[in-house]
Amino acid sequence: MNKSRATGMLLAILSAASFSTLGLFAKLVYAEGFSVPQALAWRFTVAALVLWSITIVRGTWRRPILQYRDAFLLGLLGFSPQAGMFFMAVRYLDPGLASLLLYLYPSFVVIFGALFMRVVPRKTQVGAVILSLIGCVMTLWTRGSYPLIGYFWGLAVAILYAVYLVASEKIVSRLDPLFATTNLMSASALVYWIITLASGNLRVPGSATTLLAILGIGTLATVVPILTLFAAIRRIGAADTSLVSTVEPLFTIILSALLLGERLTGLQLAGGAVILGAVLVLNMKAPVPRVPRLGD
Repeated sequence: MNKSRATGMLLAILSAASFSTLGLFAKLVYAEGFSVPQALAWRFTVAALVLWSITIVRGTWRRPILQYRDAFLLGLLGFSPQAGMFFMAVRYLDPGLASLLLYLYPSFVVIFGALFMRVVPRKTQVGAVILSLIGCVMTLWTRGSYPLIGYFWGLAVAILYAVYLVASEKIVSRLDPLFATTNLMSASALVYWIITLASGNLRVPGSATTLLAILGIGTLATVVPILTLFAAIRRIGAADTSLVSTVEPLFTIILSALLLGERLTGLQLAGGAVILGAVLVLNMKAPVPRVPRLGD
């Protein structure tokens, strides 16, 4: 594995680990009576303020207007809808099952890449997809009766997230990750503040716990994982980044056990091992410098 690919893998793992804190922070925010749009509005506002501060200090805000347009539209049409859809899925499904459906997205990334970008999936990618799906089922599956609308939202967010990643691969290849992420967060904040204000139910943090939770959800669970996600995509591509990201459920159950006292079952531990196996399979053979495309 060359240095650039190794760095990309580590960045993707860091992104997954950071994203895994989202549910824990969200649980604290919801306990204070915040609605989904309100929580998302505050989340993206904190993230945007942090990122704009860094962007201004670095002077990377001086960009052509077309770059602003591309990054803003990616947030407006791609990132913000899938973020809302996931929380809609959680309203109807157990969080574990909602996460399971979300983690169908690596399969969709590989499929969409083949169908629309004419990228032939490697055998290791196909093997990693199969192993990651099995591992997610073992790690997150819970029994219960759920309404069909919940499954609809869960599948919709997986499909949209896959489209978002595939589309972002071409866009972020010509954008600075910090600049792109700053505009993504700004667009998402705008969307959810409009929804929040339209509902007429604005809430502000009223306790130290809520304030810390909002800061955590906006930085550790948003800024860090998205910056590292884009940086990983630039090095190893959307398909491999999405496959490596399936380690997130493993981090989620570990954090739940450590911070919330939830007990890990043997099946969950076995599922985590299978997910890690998928990451190893993905790197059994280094990719060729130029990915073969259908029709070549």
